[in-house]
Amino acid sequence: MNGTEFKLATYAGNPGGEFAAIVLGDTAIDIAVAYPAYRDSPRGKAGPLTATNSIQSMLEGWDANFPVLQEIVAFIEKEGLGSDRFKGGVAKIDSLRALAPIRHPGKILNAAQNFQEHVDEMIRVGMSPVTGPNFTGDKTTSRPYMFLKAPGVLAGAYDDIAIPRGMTKIDWEAEIACVIWKKARRVTAANALSHVAGFMTTNDVSCRDVQTRPDRPGLKSDWFGGKSQDRFAPTGPFLVPAAFTPNHMKRFIRLSVNGEVKQNGNTSQFIYTPEEQIEYSSNIVTLDPGDMFMCGTCGGVGMGTGTFLKVGDVMETEIEGLGKMRNRLVEDRS
Repeated sequence: MNGTEFKLATYAGNPGGEFAAIVLGDTAIDIAVAYPAYRDSPRGKAGPLTATNSIQSMLEGWDANFPVLQEIVAFIEKEGLGSDRFKGGVAKIDSLRALAPIRHPGKILNAAQNFQEHVDEMIRVGMSPVTGPNFTGDKTTSRPYMFLKAPGVLAGAYDDIAIPRGMTKIDWEAEIACVIWKKARRVTAANALSHVAGFMTTNDVSCRDVQTRPDRPGLKSDWFGGKSQDRFAPTGPFLVPAAFTPNHMKRFIRLSVNGEVKQNGNTSQFIYTPEEQIEYSSNIVTLDPGDMFMCGTCGGVGMGTGTFLKVGDVMETEIEGLGKMRNRLVEDRS
């Protein structure tokens, strides 16, 4: 891939309100400022950028928009971040509030028990049936197990997460996520990545108190109550374009609580790859630009040892090359 690698992010704060940014090192450049400067320069010949107000708006037409973003980055590097052309549109990322890069996905699709180590730990603690055949990752006799998480539960990479009132078994699940840019219906795994704009760090925070319902044992898992509490999907801080993530199947997944490492896996351990999840899901429902896949967590979740998050705890979630999140657990004062 020619040109400088960059990240995309959504921020709030100086230099204005909510804005979409190109991130170079520790600096964010407002796309709504950088694009007009590039367009009106002698270099501005790569074609129009279809939107500047949000990353999600740029997904439709991503195949045309991404090359323009590359040209904008080259223009920024030539002019220099201190150029008057970018006045009012440049800030250090530490001075900004990181929002979820994709603010309003239509669907958040999650892969359940997609690492054998996680399958085994959930069987040991009774979160999966102990009777019947054990799943051992044999894909000839099974398919991906997907569930939906409510889009409104997204949070920023450094946002606080409130422990829901009366709940005591709040758990972590570090995961890599990918974002769809092109409508997809019945795509094959071999073609799935052509629909992916980029990858992110995320955490499928879970409420084990209600994930299995003692009052309705015959209904198995309560995915809504267990997974869709407010702010139970911190995401970001960056969307890294797929062109800069060629080895998404060889990335470490790491999570610590108060500095103690709890999860330390690798995407190479997936049972079902993101591509296979996209194939399976697109045969059930049409995928739309902005839809997200949270692709499954490795072993080491709190449920496995009966260790759960409490007020004041700090989770740090990192996917290799995609950025680290830091979320503190707080009391629910709503």
